[in-house]
Amino acid sequence: MKVMKFVQLIFWVILICPYLLSAQNRFVKSGDKQFEKMAFTRALSYYLKAYEKDTSRQEVALKIAESFMKLNDPVKAESWYAKGIENPRKASAENKFHYAEALSSNGKYEEAKKWYLIYSKEVGDEDRVKHKIKGIENQQAFYKNANFVKIAEVSFNSPQADFSPAFYDTTLVFVSSRDLREDDFAWDDSHYLDLYQVNKNGNIIDKFDDKINSKFHEGPLVFFNRNNKIIFTRNNFLNNKFGKSSKGVNKLKMFYAEKQPDGNWGELIPLPFNSDEYSVGHPAISIDGSVLYFASDMPGGQGGTDLYKSEFKDGQWQKPVNLGSHINTEGEEMFPFLLNDQELYFASNGHEGLGGLDLQGVNLGKGPDAEIVNLGAPINTKLDDFGMIINQDGRSGYFSSNRENGTGNDDIYQFTATKSLLISPMVKGIVKDKQDGTAIARANVSLSDEKGKTVATVLTEKDGSFSFPVELQRNYTLVARQEKYFDEKTSFSTVSTQERTEWESSILLLKDYGFSLVGLISENHSKAPIKDVKIEVIDNMTGEKVMEGVTDGSGTFRYPITNKKLNDRISYQIKLSKEGYLGKSAVFNDKLAQPGEISLHKVLNINLDKIDVGTDIGKLIDVQPIYFDLGKSTIRPDAALELDKIVKIMRENPSIQIELGSHTDARGSAASNMSLSDKRAKASAKYVISKGVNENRIIGKGYGESLIINRCADGIKCSEPEHQENRRTEFKITKL
Repeated sequence: MKVMKFVQLIFWVILICPYLLSAQNRFVKSGDKQFEKMAFTRALSYYLKAYEKDTSRQEVALKIAESFMKLNDPVKAESWYAKGIENPRKASAENKFHYAEALSSNGKYEEAKKWYLIYSKEVGDEDRVKHKIKGIENQQAFYKNANFVKIAEVSFNSPQADFSPAFYDTTLVFVSSRDLREDDFAWDDSHYLDLYQVNKNGNIIDKFDDKINSKFHEGPLVFFNRNNKIIFTRNNFLNNKFGKSSKGVNKLKMFYAEKQPDGNWGELIPLPFNSDEYSVGHPAISIDGSVLYFASDMPGGQGGTDLYKSEFKDGQWQKPVNLGSHINTEGEEMFPFLLNDQELYFASNGHEGLGGLDLQGVNLGKGPDAEIVNLGAPINTKLDDFGMIINQDGRSGYFSSNRENGTGNDDIYQFTATKSLLISPMVKGIVKDKQDGTAIARANVSLSDEKGKTVATVLTEKDGSFSFPVELQRNYTLVARQEKYFDEKTSFSTVSTQERTEWESSILLLKDYGFSLVGLISENHSKAPIKDVKIEVIDNMTGEKVMEGVTDGSGTFRYPITNKKLNDRISYQIKLSKEGYLGKSAVFNDKLAQPGEISLHKVLNINLDKIDVGTDIGKLIDVQPIYFDLGKSTIRPDAALELDKIVKIMRENPSIQIELGSHTDARGSAASNMSLSDKRAKASAKYVISKGVNENRIIGKGYGESLIINRCADGIKCSEPEHQENRRTEFKITKL
């Protein structure tokens, strides 16, 4: 872009090429002389001639690539770097960094990442490289504002460079090389930059002011004090004197002027920290004119160009202060703009971005560690985006870019946004105690994306508040944790067709009183603990299944009661099942009178019985004798109560089948006993079936007196209790 010739004229530090120059190669020598003079177009013509003579000259290919980079042609620079770095050992680390920059500007991010890493391996860690790699790995984040910002090219752009507008009354004053005068700028044989003024309708008025404009470069400027004062950037040229550094380079300086009663600008006064040896430029100023921000390559900075500020005290500007490594990088930070004395916007190629110069913003009111926000697409592109100014509403303004499909080399664009550029999409909330509503300070809140990856973690403030920046069109989960509370999870989505930038998702935590149900399950006969017993716990108050699990190796299970408070009443149904054991269920009712755990096995019989084919489950569950009226098979109420026990067991153990066997004593005829017992067995089975048990799971069979279990056979006198032993009903398992 054309502006880079200007920027680099201001801030370029001459590189001493590491290549040994052949005394015989006059083209290379001539090219080097022009390169050192910053006449890159002319240098390029010599280097190309030299390369034609000998295409094996890797160092010449790199000189050509460097020239194209200075001329801001990353496409051609990339192809020449590829030739020059065929043997990487012959290329400098800086060549490799610039190759990565060219690749990034061409949108080849993964290849750029490879060369950034190679550069980093050679020179060590640099923040700018870390920023660039992080930016490559998080490209999607730069598109989160795409739906909230609209841009359009202004009507007054020319085929030449137009950039860095400034507000002036109801007009704009901007930098342009559109003047077709004969004197050219050697950097790329283009025309010198001057200031132009345009009204709000986009009609060119004229050059801004003959006293401010000179025959050399004028650049970014700022008006203040109701537009009666100006600070602007210009070549080191005043009173027809053209200043140079000790190395013969004309740097840039900043000049101040006040508007006179006749409407003309008064004497041009150099700012006190101007220097012949380094450049200062790109002014931005506070509303009251007391704090000046600017860019400079003065010694002691973080990188190529840094942002500085100077305060106006006791009638003079104080010594500039570097804004520090949080804002400045090893790269270039420039083109500052101050909005409402709070938000500082600037261009940088050292922070995370899409490539080239990207526009960044920071809220100075949030302290020295405030987040640096990349303004993202569509404002930023893979090429250079810079020179932003913003109206007081924070949602409209102008910026400059050399993006593709523009009118000229650098063009001015207008933007409108539906939200402040520094207000990122945000989720916020408060963590509170679920029972009394008090805020919970220093609770740990984590944000996870839809893949379950933790994106960020914070501790809540004193008022329990928390916030996270989020991306649009995403699904997220929040988890809050605090000691003596149960973890709580909630989800939210930023998928929306509305122009929304803020979500609220507060979290209520339930205090952990240590309430829990603990059960130890053993085998009834041996008292040995049983592992892998399936446990289901159902809250009878809600009907909800609140736990499903198995016992551990010690036969124990635990259910933490997470939704009750002190003195609440509880009622749970506990269902137990395991293959080879008779399953059962039990109900536990209680009042949570004190914190702690409740040992269910101390108040309920939750032990299990082993079973097999032939096991009489009636004995295991203590079914009492089933009585019938004399000579009848009708189910009496007392018999129904016992049979209901069988119904319950069969419901709890849906895999078992049983035979309900009815037996009599030996008194009476064998035939009548057999008939009566069979009727009673079938009547009992029919009752069980009537309670919802599948008819295929139970059969009734009468045995009469055929299976006497004691001595009381026919003809033997026995007591009534002895006869009673034979009058029995058995419930034997026939299939598991």
